Amino acid sequence: MNEPRIIEFKGSLLCGKSKSMDLQTFSPSAVWNQFMPRLSGITNRLNNDLISLRAFEYIPHFGPTANPKFTYWGGAETEVKIDGFDHIYIPSGTYAVFHYKGLSSDSTIWKYIYGEWLPNSKWELDDRPHFERLGHAYNNGDPNSEEDIYIPLRLKNPD
Repeated sequence: MNEPRIIEFKGSLLCGKSKSMDLQTFSPSAVWNQFMPRLSGITNRLNNDLISLRAFEYIPHFGPTANPKFTYWGGAETEVKIDGFDHIYIPSGTYAVFHYKGLSSDSTIWKYIYGEWLPNSKWELDDRPHFERLGHAYNNGDPNSEEDIYIPLRLKNPD
């Protein structure tokens, strides 16, 4: 697996649709099926990327029995709020950005991030949304699809 880029994300406003879920009831299509028919109504997009986002109720522990609750979002970054859509502000902060190529249904990358890379790094999860930037190379269901995975970080306490 590849090493991430560590960046300072400036923050942005996400305009889209959302639904409460947990890992066992995770069904992103329920959100995207509501959002995509209305995408053309967002005329003030900051870019052409789509954002797939999870706002956890607490900083999750991603062990084998973990089932954290979160609000799942599908949307686009915008300049201002638009009536008829849900909105969330993605706060600024440090993120690890993993470039991923493959099927979004393949959990290998998530096991690597949360089970190997994060525990062996100088970082820990921060209490901000986790999201994926779905750009021009993203193609759902295609093994050659590409996306960038953003994991919110803070330095571990030096106890």
